[in-house]
Amino acid sequence: MPITRRGLLRAGVTASSVAFALAVPARRLSAQTRPTLPIPPVLKADANGVIALTAQTGTMRFLPGVETPTYGYNGTYLGPAIRVRRGETATFRVTNALGEDISTHWHGLKIPGKDDGSPYSLIKPGQTVDVRFTIAQPAATCWYHPHVYPTTAELVIKGLAGLFVIDDDEADALPLPSNWGVDDIPLVLQDRRFNADGTVFHRFNLAAVTTGYVGDTMLVNGAAYPVARAARGWVRLRLLNGSNARGYRLAASDGRTLYVIASDGGLLSEPVAVSELPIQAGERYEVLVDCRDGRAFDLMTLPVTQMAMALPPFDTPLAVLTIDPAGAEGTGAMPDSLVALPPLVADLPPARFTLEMGMTLDKQGMGAFRDAGLMEMMASGSADPAIVERVRALLYDGPALSLDEQLSANAINGQPFKMGAVPYSTVTGRDERWIISEGTDRMLHPVHIHGCQFRILSLGGKPPPAHMAGWKDMAPISNGQRCEIQIRFDHPAPKATPFMAHCHNLEHEDSGMMTDVSVEEAG
Repeated sequence: MPITRRGLLRAGVTASSVAFALAVPARRLSAQTRPTLPIPPVLKADANGVIALTAQTGTMRFLPGVETPTYGYNGTYLGPAIRVRRGETATFRVTNALGEDISTHWHGLKIPGKDDGSPYSLIKPGQTVDVRFTIAQPAATCWYHPHVYPTTAELVIKGLAGLFVIDDDEADALPLPSNWGVDDIPLVLQDRRFNADGTVFHRFNLAAVTTGYVGDTMLVNGAAYPVARAARGWVRLRLLNGSNARGYRLAASDGRTLYVIASDGGLLSEPVAVSELPIQAGERYEVLVDCRDGRAFDLMTLPVTQMAMALPPFDTPLAVLTIDPAGAEGTGAMPDSLVALPPLVADLPPARFTLEMGMTLDKQGMGAFRDAGLMEMMASGSADPAIVERVRALLYDGPALSLDEQLSANAINGQPFKMGAVPYSTVTGRDERWIISEGTDRMLHPVHIHGCQFRILSLGGKPPPAHMAGWKDMAPISNGQRCEIQIRFDHPAPKATPFMAHCHNLEHEDSGMMTDVSVEEAG
């Protein structure tokens, strides 16, 4: 529900968060054995207006005594937080120091298709590519990652991803926490699974194209269960679900309320109080937490109903990181209101496009999980060890599909993705209604559309939750839902470099659940 400061004082903590707090007490800190939360360095344009990134190899020690080969931007794993201002024009210079093709997609940015970094804009090994564009959208937490077909999932799982933060005068005028890494804390959430030799597990088998990637190790900014040493006061968490497929339900271990202040495309009109926050793959939210009491607590993820995602250790509330607000007094505050969002367009015409997610191998994949007992275990709500082992065997031991099988495993409107087909087209500057649908499908599909920010009109036939009523570039649907959106493109994307619409479950994307949309300049 939307709230004001007076409403907060009246509402207090919800019954569900109280019950959760009683069930999951905060862990004690162990500074000697726990890693400190890594904070990505901020990268701004140099004196020549250039922001330089290099995709490179590295190693990390995720497991004790074992080195894991990784990819990263300007480092060994993940990348710096690019920071720009609304109205700024910069040259983004990307060098590929890897032995395979990459691209760099600027996820959430409203820019022309030629600069978007889609599968049509590959950067070859040893190549450096410049793209130059102007930031023409409000303050927001976006991100960047490769978008190569059909290897996006593999590249991201190895570590190629980073935050892209936009600032503007309107956001600066608010008293929000803004001390990077102290009371303004970036959190990149990822699940991973490691092989015995330390390499990151990834395989396109039947289970992967059905459920997406299922990890068994939780990382935050590349660290397992770290400690964020924060200011004592209001703390701002910039949350990115950087996982390939897993969704999270975030809550505080002591039941304190989370106040959502921003979604994918920027600030909401006013803070929204929640006791738990669902966040799907590719989504971003900014959250304020009242840490004026100085007490440490854990940020938890609660079990989800997403297929195969409640295996141990995610079958019970799992600590993601500890926030220890034992630092200096913070200076930020929570305003009663944030920014003025434009009203929704009245009387939009009927839907221009309906994009229906489809799974060609759904019967085979779901049948295998059913035979293993997964549906029985989900219905019971308990992790039966024998069923867990059978499901893990499907996930991790199932043989890889052939490339042809992989590329035809999923689809949009019955058609697996095909480079150059570009089946949909529209024009700039026109507000349109689109429908994103599952048809008879029941799986979770966090759908992303490039080159724009949109507003959700309805989700499952109802108005969106208040924390999803602002600017979005992700529309999560599940259980046969339909999502209606109000969408508008401000930049062209010709057929040679169209925008993409796809499921951000990266294994679904890399197995056909993606399509192209060209955008022509309005005449």
